[in-house]
Amino acid sequence: MLLPFVMTAAFILLSLPVTTVHSATVSSTPAQTFLGIGGSGAWWPHDLFNFPASVRQNLSSLLFSDSGLGISSYRYNLGGGGVGVSNPVRAPQTPYVSPGVYNFSADPQGTFFLQQASDFGVPGITMFLNTAPAPLTSNGDSCGGQFVSGTGTAYATYIVDVAEHWRDAGINISYISAMNEPDSTFGPVPCGQEGMLVEPSQRSEVVSSLWNELNSRGLSSAIGILADETSSTAVAPTEYSAWLPEVVDMVAHLVHHAYDFPSDANYLAYVNAAHAASNGKTTWMSEICCSLGTPAGTGRGYSQGFDPTINNALMFAGLVFQSFVVGGEAHYDFWTLVSNEIGCEPLTSSTCVTTANSNGWTDGMIYYDPDYATNGNSELYLVKHFWTYKHFGNFVKPGTQRLPLTGSDANTHTLVVSNSTTFSVIAMNPNTTTSTLSLTFPQTVCGTTGFRTSASEDFATISPATGSGETWELPLSATSLSTYIFARKAC
Repeated sequence: MLLPFVMTAAFILLSLPVTTVHSATVSSTPAQTFLGIGGSGAWWPHDLFNFPASVRQNLSSLLFSDSGLGISSYRYNLGGGGVGVSNPVRAPQTPYVSPGVYNFSADPQGTFFLQQASDFGVPGITMFLNTAPAPLTSNGDSCGGQFVSGTGTAYATYIVDVAEHWRDAGINISYISAMNEPDSTFGPVPCGQEGMLVEPSQRSEVVSSLWNELNSRGLSSAIGILADETSSTAVAPTEYSAWLPEVVDMVAHLVHHAYDFPSDANYLAYVNAAHAASNGKTTWMSEICCSLGTPAGTGRGYSQGFDPTINNALMFAGLVFQSFVVGGEAHYDFWTLVSNEIGCEPLTSSTCVTTANSNGWTDGMIYYDPDYATNGNSELYLVKHFWTYKHFGNFVKPGTQRLPLTGSDANTHTLVVSNSTTFSVIAMNPNTTTSTLSLTFPQTVCGTTGFRTSASEDFATISPATGSGETWELPLSATSLSTYIFARKAC
């Protein structure tokens, strides 16, 4: 499981809805401790493994080092074998051969990037499954069927065998999620991806079987169980009573997706319901993608369309603020960090990767050409979402703590995080006019530098905030996300 480390920086994340001067005071009392921010290794490794070694290494650096996103959470997809799945990219191989018999050379694509995440020191690695191996599902396929009651022990043995194999190889699998979006079969066969329905009444068997297997091997304190990754915050709490009371002490964190794109009020309602159902278990947001909308958050909702611009990138940044600030959550994962759903041909259009279109999907931070195998294009295309997410990946690290803001201008999109030597202020201005943020810190600080992402800037270094003592002013350019760094000492 993730362990807090000695804190060395402090962060304030802030979304500003208007363009006047905003004043707020930083509290000195922590509200939550962060555990991680990251995304998923499905399904892009299938393709990217075939790219030149130099490109693969560059991609790993872009994802896992602080010169890139600097994510602290990586979700490795343990494949089900893809039986019945029509799209080979979404059909990762499984090491499962038969009970107790494995081929650990299977899925070299996924395990390569799993190893890369470990080599770069990503502290939180989750192994998640969309389905059990086909022989254990109701229809003998990797989608379109469901979990078979009574197979929990066999399923758990397989999962823990794989986790133990990789841990013995030096890869610290710290969490397991045995049912990703159990509310759908993703059928009918042939399916577009793997999936397995797990009825709410069956989910306690999945969790208890997994916990018993971990416990029998002395791993129950080393590997946490995540559940149940239902796709909607509206649906998840309505199903908790069917499975959670029996296994609540076996679950490390309640993990959800947010494809219903809830309002702030509904998001908070979900978190409160989850806390009530679990005696206060922490909740994680572990998957989101695929929405259009404005920087201020209007127009959000699951939809097709590729929008690489700052407007959509700020909309998705707003979802991070919603999880961290409104929900008070400790962990946030995007869906596919890398995608081929670009919706255009980058070799024939110079504006393909910078212009919105209705054919692609906004489901990645980095894009690649889906026709790479025939046209030889191994370029990686970074969209604005990469640069806005970098602010969170670089400056919201495990062990940092949120400090609320107080005052008349403190709103529900405000987050303060503290550790011992540095304050960093991440401030989003979704408006088309500039504004200023005036902050009063709980101690004397010194502004040292800053970074900004905007329509014309990726991660540009900007001048430090101005001020002295405890009071400082932070200029916020129109339609931008900025980070200002402060040393916790006098200038």
